[in-house]
Amino acid sequence: MAADDQIDLAYRLLDLDLVDSEGIRCGKVDDLELTGGPGETTYVGAILSGPGAVPARFPRRLRKHARRVFRGTAVRVAWGEVEDFDAVVELRRPAKRLGLGAGDRKLADLLPAKGEGD
Repeated sequence: MAADDQIDLAYRLLDLDLVDSEGIRCGKVDDLELTGGPGETTYVGAILSGPGAVPARFPRRLRKHARRVFRGTAVRVAWGEVEDFDAVVELRRPAKRLGLGAGDRKLADLLPAKGEGD
């Protein structure tokens, strides 16, 4: 059983939605950057989000192939930018300021606004 200040990081954080300070979904937790050396306490240093973060979750022998499938970059969000987490990870600032949600914004530019073309 984990102590009160310990959590199973993979179970609790990976794949949760990221929600910015404006309440907008802006990505997922694709990987975590951990700090702390051997024999030291380990802490989450940052969240990695984006297709470039996914290959690191594969077994080493499959990462080369995963990089071909999951092309793109990963955005690093310092753990200090996290306001809270439960069902989603709530961030302290807007997605744009953190470098998140760029793909969603590009897609939104291609789609008609709600109510247009009805």
